[in-house]
Amino acid sequence: MCQSYFTNSVNHYISRSPSPTSMKDRMRELNIKMTELADYLKVSRPTLYKYIESYESGNQSGIPDRVADLFRLMDDPSSTKEQVVSFAIAAFSGSEGTDSKETIRRYLVDPNASQSKIELMYRLSTSNCIDDLIPYLNGCMDVLSQDKKDDDSIYQIARLILMRSKVTRNIPLKEEELQEAREIMRR
Repeated sequence: MCQSYFTNSVNHYISRSPSPTSMKDRMRELNIKMTELADYLKVSRPTLYKYIESYESGNQSGIPDRVADLFRLMDDPSSTKEQVVSFAIAAFSGSEGTDSKETIRRYLVDPNASQSKIELMYRLSTSNCIDDLIPYLNGCMDVLSQDKKDDDSIYQIARLILMRSKVTRNIPLKEEELQEAREIMRR
């Protein structure tokens, strides 16, 4: 009963637009410190500042839904610190405030998202035929995102880089490569 009352009273605020009062001013009114709110949301202070800036500018596409919902609740002048803290704890306890599932969800609803990437995500989520490659590919992504790559890193991603080069340049397979692939597929 208590939970449904809290949820119903908060749902009213979730549909609100940003108020003219700055979020930082509202936080001061509520006596909520930036580090405290960042801890509740399980994000860094710089990330929280970025979310606040995006929210205040009306660009909420880069803000997780739960964070935007919290900001809308905070925008309401009748909201109390206790309501805000209770909402934050309920919304963010036990999970990351900006987890990978939220990032994927936002990508999928983005009208500019690559359809081929969405198709790959779908196939990866509904099949296990290349599951043994996923740790390797994740490692490659880590290496590729580094500014400087040492020889060990380059060695780690060499197969992927060579394959990408051959595929994008449409270089045909050598007969022995094709034969090896056939043998592997028969296993």
